[in-house]
Amino acid sequence: MKKLLLLSAALLLCSLAHSQEAEENGRYAEFQLIPRIDFNPYFTPGSSGEASSGFTLGNTSIYTLLEGAFSEHVSFTLSNHWVAVNTPGFQETADLYRSTLYSNTNNWLDVLTFDFSFGNWTFTLGKDSILTGGYEFDEWDVDCDELFVADDKLLYGSYLWYNLPAYQWGAKVSYAVQDHTTLALQMVTSPFGERPFASGLFSYSGMLTGSYGPFSNKWSASALQRPDGGFEWLVALANQVEFADDFIFGFDWYNCVDVDYGFDGEAPVELIKGNTFRPSLAWAPTEQIDCKLVGNIYSRARALYDANVAAAFHYHPFEFLHVSALLGYDFFSKTIAASVGVKANITLFSL
Repeated sequence: MKKLLLLSAALLLCSLAHSQEAEENGRYAEFQLIPRIDFNPYFTPGSSGEASSGFTLGNTSIYTLLEGAFSEHVSFTLSNHWVAVNTPGFQETADLYRSTLYSNTNNWLDVLTFDFSFGNWTFTLGKDSILTGGYEFDEWDVDCDELFVADDKLLYGSYLWYNLPAYQWGAKVSYAVQDHTTLALQMVTSPFGERPFASGLFSYSGMLTGSYGPFSNKWSASALQRPDGGFEWLVALANQVEFADDFIFGFDWYNCVDVDYGFDGEAPVELIKGNTFRPSLAWAPTEQIDCKLVGNIYSRARALYDANVAAAFHYHPFEFLHVSALLGYDFFSKTIAASVGVKANITLFSL
């Protein structure tokens, strides 16, 4: 499959490069190489245990991104994750490729979509993220900040966002109501099935997104099919309010706290029921600087399950260069974590 995708991309770029009418017909293509290096130390003050201190390499990896269009109505996206370093579930880069034909884990191919747009309608085919709420799902993987403490415990993002194998094969249809509301329906393979399509398990999602002046939202409901034929229901309500020009307050809620990987720890078996509350405050004083404060509060059976808080600072000294710094605290383990990272978006060619 990898060779087929690379050959298709090469043929696509060649055809676009030899078309004299490419610009007039809305055709274009851009290919980016995106390396990222992170260093994430953590420690527990007053503790000397084996897991009291250490470090991870966060989101260190190499990505590529190919975006373009065949015409003004047909566009495509191909996003690949080539190297995995010190990432939970992917301790070896080879795991990315061994997981190629599986749907219960992520692999080297994140996104491969074709969008067909006609008026207010857009039809999407290929491998895409499950249509679930939460603005944290909007960012490309290479742009995501990952802050860990001992036992691969995540601070900056939610457990659902990190542990759900969200990239699945299928189709989506969306309809834009004027310029402020979009309705979307999606059917993709299930993250609880071992093989895409061959497992015969699917996920069904509906989403309502809107932008109404300072308020915006992403509300969704998904039914994720299990091997026994039943469904895991995932409801997500994400909201944002912009104020004072440079500030955005966000509040997300999920009806679960995590994904249960069972006794063997190799494949997800169900969602862990509960509540995830995710308040955030973002501030962008300039075009080169933005900051964000995020909390993750988890509850189960009317009791506090876990809680942490983290702050992120992002600096863009140049358009292609991105520098990040994070600091977080886990209230249960009393552990402090920090991270510094550098990412470069290198455009190899643009047609």
